[in-house]
Amino acid sequence: MTDTARPWPVAVFAHNEARNIIACLDSLQAASAHPIECHVLANACSDRTEDLVREYGASHSNVHLVSIALGDKANAWNVFVHDVAPRGAPHYFFIDGDVRATPGALDFMERALAKHPQANGVSALPKSGRGVAAFQRDMLKDNGVAGNLYGLRDTFVERIRAQAINMPIGTIGEDALVGAMLKWDLRGDTRWDNNKVVVAQDAGFEFDSVSPWLPREWKKYFRRRVRYSVRGFQNKMLGWAIQPAGFEALPQQVRDLYLRYPEMLKLEWRGLDTLFDWLAIRAIRSNR
Repeated sequence: MTDTARPWPVAVFAHNEARNIIACLDSLQAASAHPIECHVLANACSDRTEDLVREYGASHSNVHLVSIALGDKANAWNVFVHDVAPRGAPHYFFIDGDVRATPGALDFMERALAKHPQANGVSALPKSGRGVAAFQRDMLKDNGVAGNLYGLRDTFVERIRAQAINMPIGTIGEDALVGAMLKWDLRGDTRWDNNKVVVAQDAGFEFDSVSPWLPREWKKYFRRRVRYSVRGFQNKMLGWAIQPAGFEALPQQVRDLYLRYPEMLKLEWRGLDTLFDWLAIRAIRSNR
């Protein structure tokens, strides 16, 4: 089998996604005319996610369950890149288990990579959700990476493996770190280059928006806002750790950065976000 004929490996990140995982897998079957192999990285699932994937895999030979005890997306990313994904594939794709790829999305992403040989990776665009137009504008302006659905070039993945680069466990919002890897070209001594990412405008992902009027969603929304603030502090620390030491200098656990850069945990006025920043700092300090 030639490299061009090899199936494209797809990492599907799933933590308690029994409600969405089948729709995600169905969408992937229609996302490419090229053969794909879906590896569902079920991390610390306590619902029926794993059972549903096993049942689905019984009738879809290109779907494989990878059961991971640790409930951490960054760790699942490491498992896929370094242990699960086959060597020699032409492209590697990554999707969240709570979204749906639009028809032909992976094909459009592959074509975008072929058209832009300078790019290390490719991102799809959101096609649903509140504020989708602004989200799309921001991504197109800076060639952003949406962690919901993106792809990496084979040579880039091989470099990650050769340099033994891992995401620190506990990293929230791995798309920012992936974007840094792509745009800093896996180096800590180079300039940020937006051209290292291409956005495939015809490729998209969809998801069901959470209604702010449902009381059962309020607690989830509140926790999400605190996580966004934690992510903001983490991203600043990750940037300090990467430049100029490089991505190989990242610690195994993101909490090690909390001890390395305590001066970055400063509360500044950001309107309503200040409350969530304060709660994030409390959570970070309790996790050091």
